[in-house]
Amino acid sequence: MNTGIAEMNLLASILFLLLFFYGKTAVPKQNNHKFLYSVLCFTIIALTADTALLFIKATASQGARLSHYTLLFIHAVATVASGYYWLIFTHNETLPEMQCQPTVRMAYTLPLLVWILIAFCSPYNHWIYVVDVQNAFSPGSFFYLQDIFIYGYIFASGLLAFTRYYTETILEQQKLCLHLFIYSMIPLFGKCVEVVFPRLQIAVPAVVISIVMLYLSNMKNELFLDPLTKLYNRRQFQLHLAQNTKLSSQGNIFLIFFDINNFKTINDKFGHVEGDKALIMVAQVLKAVFSDSKAFLSRYGGDEFAVILSKEEQEVLSYLKQIDLSLIDISKALPYHLSLSAGYSIYGQDDATTLEGLVQAADRKMYCDKQEKKNSLC
Repeated sequence: MNTGIAEMNLLASILFLLLFFYGKTAVPKQNNHKFLYSVLCFTIIALTADTALLFIKATASQGARLSHYTLLFIHAVATVASGYYWLIFTHNETLPEMQCQPTVRMAYTLPLLVWILIAFCSPYNHWIYVVDVQNAFSPGSFFYLQDIFIYGYIFASGLLAFTRYYTETILEQQKLCLHLFIYSMIPLFGKCVEVVFPRLQIAVPAVVISIVMLYLSNMKNELFLDPLTKLYNRRQFQLHLAQNTKLSSQGNIFLIFFDINNFKTINDKFGHVEGDKALIMVAQVLKAVFSDSKAFLSRYGGDEFAVILSKEEQEVLSYLKQIDLSLIDISKALPYHLSLSAGYSIYGQDDATTLEGLVQAADRKMYCDKQEKKNSLC
C-alpha cells in the first residue's frame, strides 16, 4: 500500500472539511457558494474513496469484491462531479448577470451523466476498471476517459475564464476572471507533468492546491465586496486609491463621489426594501456607464458611491451626463425620482495633493452639487 498517497489524501480531506465548515459558519451565504462547497464535498468523497481503496486487500470474499466495485464507482463519479461543479461555479462567477440557463446547464451536465453511466456499467463491460477473482484492481481499456472528463471540465472552466478576461471591461470582474483562469491551469499543468514523469504523481496535489486557492480567493472577494451591490467596499476602496495614487504618472486620476438624492425619503416612504433596490439600481447604472473605462467602483458607505478612474476631464463629464440620463430613464418606472449628486477631484491638483485632500475635495464638491440641486448656491 502506498502510505504516502493515503497520508496526502487524509490531510487534504481534513483541510477541505475545515474550509467547508468554516465557510458555512463564518461567511454570509451567497448564491454561488453552494457550487464551491459542492467542489469541496465531492473532492473529499473522491479522496476518501481513493484512500479506502488503498486499504482493501486482495481477497476472494464476495463482500470485498462488492466493496471494491462500490468504492471504484464512488471515486469515479465524485472526481468528475467535482470538475462539473467547478465549471458551474466558474460560469456563475464570470457571468453573474446570466446564471446558468437550463440549456447551458444541460450541456454542462450531459458529460457527467454519460460518465456515470459508463462507470455504472464498468463492472460488467470492464471499460474503466477490472476487479479479478482475487479482488485485485487493474485499469480497464478506457480508464483514461476519467482524466478526459475531469480535466475536460477544468479546461472548460479555464477557457471560459480566459475568454471572459479579454471581453470583460469592469476592473474587478476582469481580475476575478484572470484568477479563475490561473487556478484552472494549475491542475492541468500538474497532470501534464505527471503524464511526462509518471513517478512524480503531482496531479492530485495540484488539484488540492488549486481548490484551496479558489476557496481563499472567493473568501477574499467576500471580504472586499459589498454584499448588496456587489461593488467593492470601503476597505478595498482605500487600498486601491493608495495604490493608484502611487502610479499617478500614468495619467490624471479622478475620484468621483456620488450620493443618492433624498434617499432617506425613499426609505421612510417606501420602506428599506425599496431603498435597497435603489442602491442596487444605482450600482447597475454605474457598472453600465463605466463598463468601457476599467474604472474602480465601490460603495463608499450608506447611499454614497465612489469611482476611481484615469481619463480626461471631458470624458469624466460625459460619464456623469450618461449617468443622469440613465437614472431619468429608470425613474419613469419608479414611484419616486432616482437621481445622484456628484463631485470629483483630480489627484495632484489644487487642494488634492494628498489622499486625504483628494477625498475631501471630491466630497466637498459632491455636497455643493447636492446643495445646488436643492436650489441653494454653494
